[in-house]
Amino acid sequence: MKKSILVLLLSLVLVLAACGNNSNNDDSGSKSEKSGSKDTVKIENNYEAQGKEKDGSDAKKVKETVEVPKNPKNAVVLDYGALNDLKEMGLSSKVKALPKGEGGKSLPDFLDDFKSDKYLNTGNLKQVNFDKVAEAKPEVIFISGRTANQKNLDEFKKAAPKAKIVYMGTDDKHYLKSMKENTEKLGKIYDKEDKAKSLTKKLDKKVDVMKDKTSKFDKKVMYLLVNEGELSTFGPGSRFGGLVFDTLGFKPVDKHVTKGPHGQNVNNEYINKENPDVILAMDRGQVVSNNATAKKTLNNDVLKNVKAVKDHKIYELDPKLWYFASGSTTTTMKQIDELEEVVK
Repeated sequence: MKKSILVLLLSLVLVLAACGNNSNNDDSGSKSEKSGSKDTVKIENNYEAQGKEKDGSDAKKVKETVEVPKNPKNAVVLDYGALNDLKEMGLSSKVKALPKGEGGKSLPDFLDDFKSDKYLNTGNLKQVNFDKVAEAKPEVIFISGRTANQKNLDEFKKAAPKAKIVYMGTDDKHYLKSMKENTEKLGKIYDKEDKAKSLTKKLDKKVDVMKDKTSKFDKKVMYLLVNEGELSTFGPGSRFGGLVFDTLGFKPVDKHVTKGPHGQNVNNEYINKENPDVILAMDRGQVVSNNATAKKTLNNDVLKNVKAVKDHKIYELDPKLWYFASGSTTTTMKQIDELEEVVK
């Protein structure tokens, strides 16, 4: 009888132990799944994806919410403004690939660190090497206006099907607001929200200081893009004029310049007629075709009596900054620094 009771007790102990082990195994499996899961951040994209038509008639509106993994390790960054924001936040190590151009020639001096071979080269700012995108195995791809087209979006899905696309372009109508929102997006994705806020506050302060100076600066300004001898001007509400005139308060010599992404084509007679006190000259040809023509183009007999020419008030802007890297919180601060020379 005693032996039977002993056997029964031993059997009961073994059953309870087995249940306990199974229970522990289930718990550990559950914890493993939880620890293996990755938090995501909801990011709003709102932009137009260009089609084949140059006039934008077949562009498609993209308005979506994407769930981006928090702190993505491998990022493909196709916008220099966003790249510089990431650098200033201490996140260069998260970048896997970017467009450097041939031999790193496209990169502005302040992004020289990214010439290193540890960063894959995806081509140039407009033409993407999708094989390099695939090699990077990105979790996130940051794009802006130059790469936001339907063909590229389709190719991204093939090259990196799991990657989330985040748009980092700016809105010309709400220039300052949109770039600060982009910085905040990066802060949200990479748990750097305090740093992002610090950068946007620093930008606000720089803008206020410059506006105070321009309010006392009575010179009339013309913004000129020079492209291998061809000239175009940008006024209020335009791509470059949005910053110079609307945001910073410089006074335009012509308030009625055609608004458009490529500005208004002009000639020497137009400049002579408008007679600006100051010319801000940005030489696109210098960075796109390695053919700088600004000095030669603006030095001729037709313009010799223009006030900006006579008074030596032609300021050549860094085209890699203004043409390649504009549109972010940190690069806008660099642009403002460049304009300090004008209001001295």
